[in-house]
Amino acid sequence: MRRNIGILLAIVVSTGLFAAGCRPQLPQDATGTTSTTMALPRVATSRPVRKTITQKTVQPGRIEAFNTTPIHAKLGGYVDRILVDIGDRVTGPSRNADGQVVQPGQTLAVLSSPEFDEELNQKLAMVAQVDAEVLQAEAAVRVCESMQVSANAGVEESIAGQHRARAQYDRWKSEFDRIKVLAEAKTVTGKLMEESELQLKSADAGRSEADARLKSAEASLQEAAVAIEKAQADVQAVKAHLRVAKSDQDRVSALCGYLQITAPFDGIITERHIDPGFLVQPSRSAADTPLFVIVQADTVRLFVDVPEADAVLVEVGRPAKVTISSQGNMTFDGTVARTGWALQSVTRSLRCEIDMPNPNGTLRPGMYVQVELTVAERADVLSVPRSAIVSKDGQSFSVTVTPNGTILRKRVQTGVRSETDVEILSGLDGSEEILIANAAAFSDGQNVEKSARK
Repeated sequence: MRRNIGILLAIVVSTGLFAAGCRPQLPQDATGTTSTTMALPRVATSRPVRKTITQKTVQPGRIEAFNTTPIHAKLGGYVDRILVDIGDRVTGPSRNADGQVVQPGQTLAVLSSPEFDEELNQKLAMVAQVDAEVLQAEAAVRVCESMQVSANAGVEESIAGQHRARAQYDRWKSEFDRIKVLAEAKTVTGKLMEESELQLKSADAGRSEADARLKSAEASLQEAAVAIEKAQADVQAVKAHLRVAKSDQDRVSALCGYLQITAPFDGIITERHIDPGFLVQPSRSAADTPLFVIVQADTVRLFVDVPEADAVLVEVGRPAKVTISSQGNMTFDGTVARTGWALQSVTRSLRCEIDMPNPNGTLRPGMYVQVELTVAERADVLSVPRSAIVSKDGQSFSVTVTPNGTILRKRVQTGVRSETDVEILSGLDGSEEILIANAAAFSDGQNVEKSARK
């Protein structure tokens, strides 16, 4: 019993001695007195500097053809010939300085439609028939004009006859008056006076007849003029029929032109969905399967969606660096050609387009790329390292160290951001000592010790 108690006491004493030996030694001052004051944390500080800050964003993008057009058939028919295949380069129409087509585009395929050929022949025959009717109507005008000339001559003849009849009447009137005076004087016989009176009456009747003949000739002349007007109106009507017939012929001819499937622009055939003998139906909507798909890719469009945070800074003309990982990280330089201005409602991003020349066909529609887009650049602005900015409750702060070594957070307004620096719009004047590392770990009023600058 006493032996166990002794062993227990020995263990207690040993434990106490071990604890005493493991107790940390407190620092001593110059006099050898133990000090209980804790060392202050050392912090690295720097001052804001003025520099040029470039803010960039790296986003995925995709390459699309500048123009992509599905070629549909306007008329139904059977495929007679196919002149191109996928991968073929084709040429579009040639235009003059006014933009008018002087040479149609390359023919891609030819459709056959016998019913339209027959309808075109019918329209051609109808045009020829109406053209003959125009010639006939113009001949009728010439006949009426001849009748007018004849009627005019008749009028002139009737006028001359009227003058002759009036002269004859005046002569016999004067003769009758002279014979009458002589008969009253018993110089001539009464029978001679009677003969003179009969001649006068005959001359009067001839005068009346000449007047009537003149009126008839004038009526014939007026009738000829009316006939000319009617014949000319007939010519105009037949010519109108001719224009209608020619317009109908042109319509059918234009429809037959759709049997020639031509290229709308210079490009490459990427799809073909027909074979010889294939029955083509007229397309009812753009959703129908096209005959061909042609793309224009000597210049391509690069689409990139910029997030909302950077969208307001994107402007036309901003430089961009395009990297194609599938081509050994090949890079191209470009600029923003246009933007959608409004953000897309689903992704809350701004659609931007970059036009890239592609003379060698290196850039192919459908490729994915990485786009480093410069969204903003500010020269000679006050800046601090990104690590010196602390965000809390939607506000930005810069953690500064006062001359007496106390932490003081200052609210700042930030601008553009590069990979390493942040623009300071307000809140700092450039004379402050700011924490450049682990700034969020310190609170206002905390005492720190600044590290010596190198």
